[in-house]
Amino acid sequence: MSKSFLFAVAIAVALMQISRAQQPSTQLKDPVIKGVVRVANQIKLPAKEPGVLVQLLVKEGSQVHAGEVIGKIDDSEPQMKKQAANAEYAEAYKRWKDDVEIRFAKAQAEVAAAKFKKLEESNRLSPKSVPDIDLQEAKLDWKHYILAIEKSFHDQELAKCEAYSKQAELDAANLAIERRTIRAPFNGVVEEIKRKQDEWVQPGDTILTLLQLDTMHVEGAVDESQYDPHEIQGCEVGVEVELARGRKVNVRGRIVKVSSMVQYHGVYNVRAEIANQQQFGSWVLRDGLPATMTIHLGTGGTATAGVTQTP
Repeated sequence: MSKSFLFAVAIAVALMQISRAQQPSTQLKDPVIKGVVRVANQIKLPAKEPGVLVQLLVKEGSQVHAGEVIGKIDDSEPQMKKQAANAEYAEAYKRWKDDVEIRFAKAQAEVAAAKFKKLEESNRLSPKSVPDIDLQEAKLDWKHYILAIEKSFHDQELAKCEAYSKQAELDAANLAIERRTIRAPFNGVVEEIKRKQDEWVQPGDTILTLLQLDTMHVEGAVDESQYDPHEIQGCEVGVEVELARGRKVNVRGRIVKVSSMVQYHGVYNVRAEIANQQQFGSWVLRDGLPATMTIHLGTGGTATAGVTQTP
């Protein structure tokens, strides 16, 4: 082959490579998948202590707020223990902070010291004017009051330890009362009541089932042959849910879980977290509603969840 022919072929190949590099890459389409709305959090609220369920302040369908008292198990015994511990703590605390004995012992020690020094000075000016036994007794009195000061400090420390001990008993009584107070762990709706007021309950007995509805999940499946997990993880989503009489609700959220397992029919499960809202005192989105979810590729990061509706 001639050199000119080989040169022409090289030029052609180079032009072909440049042309391919300049061609736009294929853009993936945002996947649109079918899904279902699920409750984000559901808990079977248990009793923590044995006793009679003396109060049950909710019924099925009641909406509750996080920290709200919704029931109470009989706490008369820990209430009495609390009263006793509180009184004993107050007494010990008062003795701990009271320094009257210390100040009195110091005053006595000063008087005894002055008396001993006066006798000692008299004996120095006039030898043998004060018998040795009187000097020893005066010195012993002085030492006695010095030791009384030490004892007063020691008694104060014991009162401090006792106060801490009674504080621990008071805290234990408060904890026992709190464990008999049934509170809502989150904003939610009472789905089912398992125990009635005035029934005896044991630790672990389910009192009621509580659903968290302010945040919901949408679960669906993605074709593994079309999209890799890293392309889906953390992406923003748009979810459309159909309500009664053809009304639609459009919700924004984000993918929070991509399954590591591929199902036998070639898909892997994904889960998005979305915000719910209330209308006329009821939650718009409910567990089990079918949904259509559009996953916006390339939108990893933090998204603000929200809800809009179209008629």
